[in-house]
Amino acid sequence: MLRRVEFKKKGRNAFYRNWKSCIIVCFLYIVLVGGSVITINREFDYDYRDNIKNLNINNIEGDTNSDIVNEFINGLSGNKPKEYNFLSNTTRGVIGTLANSVSKTGSFLFGALNAINEALFKDRIWPSVVIIIGACLSLLYWIFVSKVLEVGLDRFYLENHRFTQTKTSKILMPYKLNKATNIAYTMFLKNIYTILWSFTIIGGFIKAYSYKMVPFILAENPNMKPKDVINLSREMMDGYKWEMFKLDLSFIGYYILGFLTFNISNIVFTTPVIKATYVEVYIYFRDLAKTKGLTKSELLKDNLLDGPLTIGEYPLYDKMLKNSKNHFWLNFDYNRNYSLVYLLLICFIISIIGFMWETLLHLFQYGVLVKRGTLHGPWLPIYGGGCFALLVLLKNYRKNPFTYFLLSMVICGVIEYLTSVYLEVVHHMSWWNYNGFFLNLNGRICLEGLIVFGIGGVIATYIIAPLISNVLDRLKPQTRNILCLVLMSLLIFDFYISGKNPNTGKGITSELDNISIILKDYTLFSSKSHFK
Repeated sequence: MLRRVEFKKKGRNAFYRNWKSCIIVCFLYIVLVGGSVITINREFDYDYRDNIKNLNINNIEGDTNSDIVNEFINGLSGNKPKEYNFLSNTTRGVIGTLANSVSKTGSFLFGALNAINEALFKDRIWPSVVIIIGACLSLLYWIFVSKVLEVGLDRFYLENHRFTQTKTSKILMPYKLNKATNIAYTMFLKNIYTILWSFTIIGGFIKAYSYKMVPFILAENPNMKPKDVINLSREMMDGYKWEMFKLDLSFIGYYILGFLTFNISNIVFTTPVIKATYVEVYIYFRDLAKTKGLTKSELLKDNLLDGPLTIGEYPLYDKMLKNSKNHFWLNFDYNRNYSLVYLLLICFIISIIGFMWETLLHLFQYGVLVKRGTLHGPWLPIYGGGCFALLVLLKNYRKNPFTYFLLSMVICGVIEYLTSVYLEVVHHMSWWNYNGFFLNLNGRICLEGLIVFGIGGVIATYIIAPLISNVLDRLKPQTRNILCLVLMSLLIFDFYISGKNPNTGKGITSELDNISIILKDYTLFSSKSHFK
């Protein structure tokens, strides 16, 4: 018989001595797996069969594909979410479309898919494809994120059982140790077995308790084979499934409190205490398994989880991280110094990548292949120039990716704005116009574009530039110098030709009827609206 009162008391004590971290890690887990943080009004409709019968996903006249997907989701859930018009003036771009689409569907995932469908592909993707993609992405997220984080959460509470300063970052243990794949596969098998057993009369209920220890076993030893983990959990729970059910039943008062407090108490007390209690139960079963000599119980050999309460945190974690393989991009020397030749060659390649990006983006949006940019060659110098500025000006910030991302947004935004002003003054044409995008400035820059530039700047600095440099290191210095001279000569010649006769046309530029640039760079002009 389980000593329920004793286990619950130990669980509460483990929670109280590190309550801040326990609450934070549970909050992060709930948010990351898509749970409700605060629930004020909940309407349930469990009869999905009636909802599906009432679905109407026929493409009637006037409906877009995204409208059909929204109708499908709302019909399946039995609810019609409220629509918000706070972005009613935002008619273009992914961010504005995303916010409006999410408010319609009530689902971030399907809202994001609809936004991509509308903003990038002009609603040409079939609704069935959007639904299938959404379902597949949901399944993948559930397997490789939700279930893996469940094991990470248990790892936190396992260490919190003995150590007083366990950090919330332990929830990411499976990913940091590169054990996420094995954990995901094991948890997937566990749930598949449970589902299959649920087709019997009471098999699903019984097997749910048989596999109760699986995530805790993985949290202690993520290297164990899936079959060994599942079999060991089944043997550990043999004869104790009814006792575990009574333990769960004893928490009913906690769940009632969570309902009365709109889910708040579940985050700040109930979930942390229950998790800490389950850890105490696991430690008890773990000791029994070793005493009985259960098959593969010898693999539960993390002896640092045993013993009296210890001040500090788990001491072998750093060693475990060092023994794990690093991600491939971390092997790149992103903090290296670049010579002028290297900088010019890197930025030239970035200019070609930028040209390919904009050309393909326009092709996906409109189904028409056009050559983007002001120059006649297959390159967009604004991308290369931005990369040059980032590599030179932000070298001291490379060790902080988030700060680097923000500064990249600022620098690239200034370059794009000034370039737009220059082109309009000199050529009386606009090569891009962000009017209608969320948070745009005079149609020259917008938040969405700045975010893309920030992400691109981080990728270029931490991955692309080091990768190109590794390739250039294989060339002889004389070869690099000749290559740089030839490419820069071609680019300068293109600038000279395009200065007199820039690349223009449908899908590339729009003419400005009049231009008036005054103080504070405020531009008054009328133009035909066109995407960049």
